Amino acid sequence: MPRIATKLAPAVRGGFLGRKVIPADVRDEYARLYGQRTEERFNSGAVPILLARAKHREWSSEIEARIANIRAAREGQGRSLTPKEARGLAGEWYGWYVAREANRWPAAVWEDYRGQMLGELEAAAIANGVFAGDPLELLEAHAAIREHVRPVVADEAKTEQFLAAKRLALDVASRAMFLDYVARDFFAATGLLARRARGDYGTDKWAAQFPQPQIAVDAGLTPWTLFERWIAKAKPAISTVDRWRGVFKKLAADFPSTNAAAFLPEQMQDWANRLIDSERSSRTVMDVWVRSCRAVFAWAVEEKLIPRNPFIGWRVKVPKKNQTRETKAFTTDEVNTILSGAFKINARGKTAAAKRWGPWLAAYSGARMGELTQLRGSDIIEQDGIHAMKLTPESGTIKTRKTRLVPLHEHLIEQGFLEFVKASGAGPLFYNDAPRATLTKAAPDDPTNPKRPRSVKARERVASWVRDLGISDPELLPNHAWRHTFKAIGFRCGMPEKVIDAICGHAPATVGRGYGEPTLIDKANEMRKFPRFQ
Repeated sequence: MPRIATKLAPAVRGGFLGRKVIPADVRDEYARLYGQRTEERFNSGAVPILLARAKHREWSSEIEARIANIRAAREGQGRSLTPKEARGLAGEWYGWYVAREANRWPAAVWEDYRGQMLGELEAAAIANGVFAGDPLELLEAHAAIREHVRPVVADEAKTEQFLAAKRLALDVASRAMFLDYVARDFFAATGLLARRARGDYGTDKWAAQFPQPQIAVDAGLTPWTLFERWIAKAKPAISTVDRWRGVFKKLAADFPSTNAAAFLPEQMQDWANRLIDSERSSRTVMDVWVRSCRAVFAWAVEEKLIPRNPFIGWRVKVPKKNQTRETKAFTTDEVNTILSGAFKINARGKTAAAKRWGPWLAAYSGARMGELTQLRGSDIIEQDGIHAMKLTPESGTIKTRKTRLVPLHEHLIEQGFLEFVKASGAGPLFYNDAPRATLTKAAPDDPTNPKRPRSVKARERVASWVRDLGISDPELLPNHAWRHTFKAIGFRCGMPEKVIDAICGHAPATVGRGYGEPTLIDKANEMRKFPRFQ
């Protein structure tokens, strides 16, 4: 059903208030089940606006699910479940609820709360003429008691919110069967939460009865802590951390009280779709936001930190874009504009040197501009009588994390690149080293917010300078387009694809092509076919 827009208003004593009107067609049944007839009211408590909005979204989803289920039950709609499916769904709820409510209360509060709920069971038994017996056993034995407590279970166990997150409406019989399972699981869950609050993290024997095995969930496992652990274990490139940090900040802000193990696929798909706006295209959301979450949560599943990856099994629909360019390579005019502009630069100073040599090196190697701007004088070598660039992780980020040797085109040598390297020394060619005093006094980096290397800034300055030359087509990447250009020209002049991939640092297309990797001599022999840029 469509969402009913609501606004949050500041409360006099802090926090924010909201309200949701109950539609007229469900008011009678809603009042019978939940005690409110015309509207539900929301109070965030004294929290910041971002947290209030997140809490309000969860509250609103629960109300909407209640309304949807009432309508589905009235019209005989909703999904039908087998007993095993209902048990599996209750088991999924159990894992979701335990993860969601972890660290909510101290053990004594959980035990008191559990006692109150048992009191509700006893009251239901008395209302149905049963005055003695264990409340949980009476729940199993008497259908009238189960029917009496279903609305209480639905409310206290947050089942409507759970079903809303899954965007699942059940028919009348299936919903009753699901709630009857949850009624028993609810007391097991509150008992487990009380034990966890006392520091008892022993085996959860109750979870063993569910159709799918459950994973012991770390109570403090938020999306942000997952991100931190993934960084420590995977050691990704700084650029990756920098790009993904905002994603996990947003995820943590939108779900501040939700454990990483409690996320559901349908819930995350809804979150991703709501990210699309004037600032974020569907392509950006899919390629950056969803893929980053999918990767980190996949790692967490492999590490057995969470039971499932809520970012798989669905996609954000990305419409195809119209392309006005035939290829992602530079045109001849664009090549001439950039290389002639670079040729005229007097390479005094590191920034000028990056603009002078970066485009020419990229044009004759297809290397990533970031691999070039992090070059050191010591990375320009001579081996087997061949002058080459040693692109190595020792000097900075290499996407493949593997060193490769790229022969220098004879035209670069004729332009005086080797003389420039000799004059620059063994250190960085295109950026200044940090002063030693700065390195000594610098505080340790935050792993989730690492300092950007100076070579990255040099790469960005080259891209900005290319744009200033008039290469403004938004479909063209001013640094990356050299890789497309080099490969296109290489194919045209008869260089083998295997050698071109080895020069550019692309993985072999097949496992077989990975055998007999081209040597520096092989690359140099083929590089002689590559024509000169004028």
